[in-house]
Amino acid sequence: PYYQTKEGWLPLHPQPGGFGYRHWLPWVLGSGDDKQKQRPARVVERHALSRRQSTVGGQFQIWAFGFDMDNMKARCWYEARLPLYNLDDCAASDLRRLEVVINRWLEGARFARYALSSAVKSAWFKLDARGDFSLVDARFWAQTEEAFYRNLRDVIDEVRGGAVQDHEALDERWLQTLSQVCRDLFDKEFVGSGLIDRQNPRRVADAHKLLLNTLNGSKLRQLLALPTLDVGKPVKARPAKAAKTKNKEEA
Repeated sequence: PYYQTKEGWLPLHPQPGGFGYRHWLPWVLGSGDDKQKQRPARVVERHALSRRQSTVGGQFQIWAFGFDMDNMKARCWYEARLPLYNLDDCAASDLRRLEVVINRWLEGARFARYALSSAVKSAWFKLDARGDFSLVDARFWAQTEEAFYRNLRDVIDEVRGGAVQDHEALDERWLQTLSQVCRDLFDKEFVGSGLIDRQNPRRVADAHKLLLNTLNGSKLRQLLALPTLDVGKPVKARPAKAAKTKNKEEA
């Protein structure tokens, strides 16, 4: 894959954190983000997503691998496989619809990851701490990967089947995944599993409350194109359609 610069398109190189589902959209369909536009490799765009797959059979995957280099020194070896789920059967208009849905899922995931990382920092440190918190990010991406690909497969099947709905059920399922993973990682791995005599209970409680408020707030629902909920207010039922005819006796 390539990314766009003022000098033109340049090839991407492995970076700390490795590869994962957060790279699926730009590496498979391309990314229209104004901050950093990316496009898939030519072999993906012109071969794997073309009708030629029907002559090969099976399902293609992107196998990405390479060294993360720093000043000509290898820091780490990364590799990952990104499934394509028979995208070659999708029309161009279907791919554009998929791009919109997947982009909002990734936006939601990035927001949830930031909320988790911020809450963990607040629970661990009194002041704004600096340092390497990449472990928190890595665990978040790893714990949400299986659910993402399950949702991805389902939405591709819906689009290939001719469905035109806005996929709200899958958006809601993805929201629940992000929320559950963040709570579990905070409670069971990073904060809740620590020794109580080495923590500040009040700071931990405040961080936990902040995390829950962020995950249940309107911002994450807006990123996932889900209707916002007014806490404390009953949900109004959709008004029934008026009858076409009236009973004269009741009138």
